[in-house]
Amino acid sequence: MSRESVKFHIKSKDYFGTLASVLYLIKQDLGENISLINNKNILDNCVNDLMYLQKEYNIVKKSK
Repeated sequence: MSRESVKFHIKSKDYFGTLASVLYLIKQDLGENISLINNKNILDNCVNDLMYLQKEYNIVKKSK
């Protein structure tokens, strides 16, 4: 993702959901090669965590 794309998704409050979608697509692309990942559930866990963050939190820029 480009910096502008990241800013757009944060402003749209869908950054975590977007990341979850990207990970899900990566998992689909891996298909049968998912076994190359030591922990097969790592992508599912990341997707679930990101969806929880999407539902419960917003990103707020730190003040300087």
